[in-house]
Amino acid sequence: MATTALSDITVKRWGDLDTTEVYAIARLRSEVFLREQKVDDEELDWRDLDDGTLHVFIRSGREVVAYLRTLSVPALWNVPGTAVVRRVLGRVATDPRYRGRGLAGKLIERAVELHSGEPIVLHAQTYITGLYSAYGFETYGDEYDEGGIAHVSMVRTA
Repeated sequence: MATTALSDITVKRWGDLDTTEVYAIARLRSEVFLREQKVDDEELDWRDLDDGTLHVFIRSGREVVAYLRTLSVPALWNVPGTAVVRRVLGRVATDPRYRGRGLAGKLIERAVELHSGEPIVLHAQTYITGLYSAYGFETYGDEYDEGGIAHVSMVRTA
């Protein structure tokens, strides 16, 4: 287990990230999604650079050990039984050496605080829906394949 102290939660837009943070985020996401989970979709996308995207993460030294992002989406996304959704939470990743410490939950909680009063949607891998349910997310729709992994859509109303 790593011994470097963990940072507080950091929230930044792309233009505010320094080069070490960009590298550390890309490294963690590549490790988790490409190497570990064998996701067959492109991991790094241009949505990271959007003005409405927030990068939420925890560091240990130079490494990012837990990460998620929230995207701003056009107000055209309707979820049955809720208001129009403007936020999507995604790319939740924790370094395998730091799992079981509640870091993803801390990031989800912070994302919910950042967007309080707004409905938030996410595409959860089916095995982890319990984590998101603990923060008020509910499933809707049918299971589907995304990146070669079974997912279900979830929403948290305001």
